[in-house]
Parts: sequence; C-alpha cells; structure tokens
Amino acid sequence: MITVSDLNGKEDNYTWWLNIMPDEMPRLGILPREIREHLDYSLDSLDVIEKYIVSNYTVEDLKDRRNKFARDLFVRYIGETFRKNVPELFWSFEAENAKDAYYGIPVLMTLAEGVPPMTPTLWVTELPGQKGIGFLRSRLKLAKAA
Repeated sequence: MITVSDLNGKEDNYTWWLNIMPDEMPRLGILPREIREHLDYSLDSLDVIEKYIVSNYTVEDLKDRRNKFARDLFVRYIGETFRKNVPELFWSFEAENAKDAYYGIPVLMTLAEGVPPMTPTLWVTELPGQKGIGFLRSRLKLAKAA
C-alpha cells in the first residue's frame, strides 16, 4: 500500500495512490465506532474527524512516519468529503516543477480561475495547532463559494 507520505514527487506513485482510493476508504473501519458511524462525507462529519484528530494527535505525531497510515487515511477522507460536497473539485499532483509550492503532494483543484489549491495533505498536520473545531468546515464553505 502506498500512502501520501510515500509519493516522493513521483507521478506514478500519485497515480497508484489515487487509483487505490476506493480500496482504502474501508480502512475507516479501524476508527472507534462512535467516530466512524458519523463519517458520512457530510459537513458535520468534517467536524467529527477534525475533533478526533485534534484529540488524539499532535503535529509531531502526524508528521511521524510511524503514523503515516493514519495520516493517509485522514487526508483521503477529508479530500473525498470535499469532492463529494463540491463536485467541481478534482485531485491533482505537481510532479514536474520542484519549485512549485505544492510539488509532490495531492491537492484539490477546480477549473475556476483564481481559486488556490486546497491541501488536505497539509491541513491534517496543521489541525492539532488550530484553536477550536471548524477549520475543515470553513475550508469547505470557501470551496463551495468559489
């Protein structure tokens, strides 16, 4: 299995990561029942997963390679929740320009001009540093408004 931590800026790795998305989503079953029963790809579910991440991980924990499978699962769930709520979004990956700010990480894009990429890959590691719950919901509302 390849995780978001294993992409190493390689397009082939990203393609594999993206193609196995449907096979990886059932891994949400490893989360506690009181969490997973609310993971329905809704706005409310973003608050649930955000609260779980903030309550159980530090920034350092999420950057630790020992937690790469958990981090990957969170990135996938958050990204897919965004895609299901904003159909114009699609996964993208910059593998050619190493100077690009988003080089080597999956991002969510839209064809609309002037809309910056959305970065669940970065957001997951930033969540424990946020004050309160609602960061992900606010990002989704911005995506819907774009």
